[in-house]
Amino acid sequence: MELILIGGLFCTFVLATAIFLTIPFSSWLASLVGAIDLPGKIKIHTQPTPRLGGLGILLAFAIALGGLFFFVTIPDEVYGKLVVLLTSLGFLAICGYLDDVYGLSAIVKFVAEEIVAIVFISCVMGSETNWLILAIACFWIVGLINAYNFIDGMDGLAAGLASLNLFTLAILLLLAGNNIFAMVSLTMALATCGFLRYNMPPATIFMGDTGSLSLGFLISALSCILIFDQSYAFSSIVAVVLAAILPSGDLIATVFRRLIRGKSLFKGDREHFYDILVDKVGLSRVNTVYLSLLVTFVFSSLGILIGTREFLVKLGVGYF
Repeated sequence: MELILIGGLFCTFVLATAIFLTIPFSSWLASLVGAIDLPGKIKIHTQPTPRLGGLGILLAFAIALGGLFFFVTIPDEVYGKLVVLLTSLGFLAICGYLDDVYGLSAIVKFVAEEIVAIVFISCVMGSETNWLILAIACFWIVGLINAYNFIDGMDGLAAGLASLNLFTLAILLLLAGNNIFAMVSLTMALATCGFLRYNMPPATIFMGDTGSLSLGFLISALSCILIFDQSYAFSSIVAVVLAAILPSGDLIATVFRRLIRGKSLFKGDREHFYDILVDKVGLSRVNTVYLSLLVTFVFSSLGILIGTREFLVKLGVGYF
């Protein structure tokens, strides 16, 4: 009962910090520094909207996680990975902020993502670095970062999918016995849920690249940590892929579509899956978001069941 009470208070604290403190602050800061997303040809919003919501998410995450770790002892074998994870997250958040405020070229951001992915995987794997695994892991990290950047084109979509993805990873990491990184995932999920208070249609603030780069990286990095800790178990790989099925699927479709048509991979369009659901199927934007969340919830639940299978095997219960 005491643990449930503490957990409930922590969740309330994270949500309240994001809703009443950090997201309003980031909205005010966006207006101050001119980080305003103006309506455009391929954009669905019709009013100038602040785009530093990702900073608010990260501030709520940092405040809550800092307070949590003040009371939690971090094992030595986890401490190094945690430092690398949070440092990498901070670096990408800075890149996202610079892009939101001043504008960075797609190539500069892509190079930054590659560097972070290589450094992170090399540090996490350590002396066990395998070049094939390093390449696959870097591809996954950079891919998912851009996947979340691509789907951040409709109110509530990227944040909603990221929240579900992070909640799923928190459960999977907890089942794997990695409590510290489960806390990290849960904290970011709650901070993102707080942001959804302002981002669901019609949104009053966007997460911007500060948010999409950071969320994409954290989700992909935690996925890698889970898979490495499970010694590359097939069930863990399937579970994390299922949890990110919509953003990763949209990324693959987008890359192939643009390559076939000879278009730039970095130039936006209105042919993502959510655009098709609105423009061609006729769904409203709200229903498109809810349908996407439902699909992600189903696949994430399946991923958790698959992850639970690995957990039961470790306990000697057997397969199901």
